[in-house]
Amino acid sequence: MNQRRQFAALILITAFLFGLFIRLAAPMSAGGPVNDGGLFLQMTQDLQENRFKLPVTTTYNQLHIPFAYPPFGFYLTGALQSITGLPLLSLFTYLPAILSALAILAFYFLAFQFTGDSLKASLAALFYAMIPKSFDWAIMGGGVTRAPAICFSLLTLAFAYRLFTAKDARNILSTTLFATLLTLTHPEITFQTAFSVFVIALFHLRDRKSIIHSLIIVIAVVLFTSPWWATVLTRHGLTPFQTALGSHPRDLATSLLYLFQFNLSGEVILAVVAVLGLIGLVRDFRHHDFFLPAWIGFSFISDPRAAPFASLPPLLLLAVKGFESTLNGLGESESVENGFTSKFSRHVLFGMIAYLFLSGMISSMQFGNGLRLLPEERQALTWSMENTPTNSRFLVLTGDAALSDPLSEWFPALTERVSLVTIQGHEWTSDSPLIDNLKAYNRAQLCLNEAADCLSEWNFDYLYIRKVRPQKDGSIQLQVSVLETSLRASSEFPVVYDSDSAVIFLRSKSTR
Repeated sequence: MNQRRQFAALILITAFLFGLFIRLAAPMSAGGPVNDGGLFLQMTQDLQENRFKLPVTTTYNQLHIPFAYPPFGFYLTGALQSITGLPLLSLFTYLPAILSALAILAFYFLAFQFTGDSLKASLAALFYAMIPKSFDWAIMGGGVTRAPAICFSLLTLAFAYRLFTAKDARNILSTTLFATLLTLTHPEITFQTAFSVFVIALFHLRDRKSIIHSLIIVIAVVLFTSPWWATVLTRHGLTPFQTALGSHPRDLATSLLYLFQFNLSGEVILAVVAVLGLIGLVRDFRHHDFFLPAWIGFSFISDPRAAPFASLPPLLLLAVKGFESTLNGLGESESVENGFTSKFSRHVLFGMIAYLFLSGMISSMQFGNGLRLLPEERQALTWSMENTPTNSRFLVLTGDAALSDPLSEWFPALTERVSLVTIQGHEWTSDSPLIDNLKAYNRAQLCLNEAADCLSEWNFDYLYIRKVRPQKDGSIQLQVSVLETSLRASSEFPVVYDSDSAVIFLRSKSTR
């Protein structure tokens, strides 16, 4: 038994270290924050400049966006910057990956509550550490809120499950603590976690005492988070929250199609963990155990957009069962129970670890390579800040999708200038809804393949065209646009900045 525990500890240590390496590969490949985080960096700076008192609005993109976002991630990052003196941009580069790695340990704790077995929990943590869906959005710059929220979510689920099954009132405090921190960190993950707790309650909440305990937790969380939400309500009313709730459309059909494909792990080569999860799903159905399958299904019904994250705990718990069933089918009848004592079972395990590590590293490096700002582009942003009036309005054209356009989001934060079609922040602005801005963003990007007449819709002073597109393999692809060629031949849009990565045109008064 002692040898089994030691082997479980070895797997958990491997999961954490390999998971940390995988998560750090993305920002190291990017050489800066991965993809997003510009809005959150500006909000953190606003918080610091306001002496850590909650600002009324954020200065991001000069939009006066209500400072309604749950602020814990900003307080954490701002406090770390103030204590260590590290550049805020460096924290937005590496802190999300480190916090995401800590979530591996939180997931182990969750898995242990559900399995009651340290070896099975370590296997689940190993799967969690290496599949892309556990870290893809968490390691981006915006992960300063997502990554800690994931940690708090997993711990909330673990203690809620223990509260419902052990019926021990001592779990009220822990559940309340992590649910409060979660609510103060990320709204969407909070909703998904609450719904997951509801699903757990459907299957495990049976007595009146546990119901009372649950009500105590809900009331306590509402009270402990009230300094934040009461301040926001006093300043802005319900409008920012109502706007945020309606900002992301729920495409149930597409979400269900994604569910039926069952690559919930996001693996880029062979979906090994997803297949193991599917085997575990069949096994549970065969034994008439519907809890974990129902948890996955309800996740996609409640919030299709965030379902891939919410379905990870049940998927990976099923994957452990699927791995056990697979080994049993190969003749290893007691491989998990006895701690992988046979050479064959250990070879299978080590081979799977090697593959998952390779797959995870490839995924992480692809995220970092493809969703980055190049050093030359940062030089262009610095030039824009130093050589244009503070009230300048830029139309930034990249040709990228709105949610995977790092230049568009980081432009306002790094230049302190207005970017007309940047969509970030509009989920909180009722007078300029996110959906309308997303449509405007898409229309603007189409202008890259048209002549200058296409630009008449926007009242801008400068036009920034991205001339390159970073590729997942680390290479740089040149972008040649019809619009750039057309403007270079026009005297009405003189070039004021030109490099291998960007060109900036000044709009003459005659065209306005």
